[in-house]
Amino acid sequence: MERSLYYVRLFPGTEERYDQLHAEIPDDVAAEMREAGLRDVTGFRRGTDVWWYAQCEPDRTTAFRAYAMGLANRRWGKRFRDVIAEVEAPKGGLIWYDEVFHTDAPPPDGPWERGCFSLVIDPRSAAYYDNLHANPWPEMIEAIAEAGYRDYTGFRRGPHVVYVGRYYPDFQTVIDRINATDVAARWGQAFKDVITTFTDVDGRNVTAGEIYHQD
Repeated sequence: MERSLYYVRLFPGTEERYDQLHAEIPDDVAAEMREAGLRDVTGFRRGTDVWWYAQCEPDRTTAFRAYAMGLANRRWGKRFRDVIAEVEAPKGGLIWYDEVFHTDAPPPDGPWERGCFSLVIDPRSAAYYDNLHANPWPEMIEAIAEAGYRDYTGFRRGPHVVYVGRYYPDFQTVIDRINATDVAARWGQAFKDVITTFTDVDGRNVTAGEIYHQD
């Protein structure tokens, strides 16, 4: 299985239309997703920016190639011609982000919600960012699990990083828990000259709202 994330940009003013189309996704399109090997498919939108997460069997290339060939998907895709402004990279293919971090733990009992937030790093520090997330401190991984993060994955494309995951019992509670830990403060210091944008003007995480999900 391979986790994946790609980006879509909408034409301004089409956001509500895009959301509505995904609230009414045809059953045959959903069936083609599953048949292609796409699981846990989730769309998150912030303004005209949309990120799509999926778990792919056996891998990203195989699953998305199979899905692109589906007749129902191609019919459905025609409804987005005046909605989607950008979905392909300059050299072709979807606008992929690369996985740079993943951690999980047994899920606790109780409610949870899916969540997505993003940040921006200094592109000159991309290798440092990736390397530290490829070898995270054990005490940081423990704190992440205790705070309530599950199936938590970071993806990067250039200086932009997007994190998706499940949050027990909800996103804000988990953020407040991790922010109260000493290890998170020390982890943040390791990135003080690396992360250039982490919160909005009100000091809140830059989040995107869920608009679609299919297991």
